Amino acid sequence: MPPSVRVAVGVMAVLALLLLASGVLLLFGLDVVVDRIADETDAGEDEARRFVIFLSLTPSLVLGSALALAAVFVPRRRGWAHWVGVAASSLLVLITVVSAVIGGAVSATSLLLLVLSVAAVASLMARTTRDWMPGAAPAA
Repeated sequence: MPPSVRVAVGVMAVLALLLLASGVLLLFGLDVVVDRIADETDAGEDEARRFVIFLSLTPSLVLGSALALAAVFVPRRRGWAHWVGVAASSLLVLITVVSAVIGGAVSATSLLLLVLSVAAVASLMARTTRDWMPGAAPAA
């Protein structure tokens, strides 16, 4: 297995762990987060709950699960896992950048997610990874 694949698998596993842990912790503390958002904004409790579920909880769990699957199946040379990893990592880059721009501030967590997701995309798109993966696009 080429080093670029090892890096990609390791980074995707770390990202999956971070996202799934964040999602699970958010799920257990959902009522507290919803109450805090409802108190600090003019939103009602139902609107705050939908906001947290659709914009925080769901992306964390879905992207974390996708990255976990990719981290498990990329070493088994499954082409679909390569593209799932590229798509999930790219989407995470986009979400992190957009949330930083809209929020107007960058946290240590968002920087960590950004650096790791960029590393995952770069490692998955490396020539050595594409040559090693049977379902990846041929090197140009």
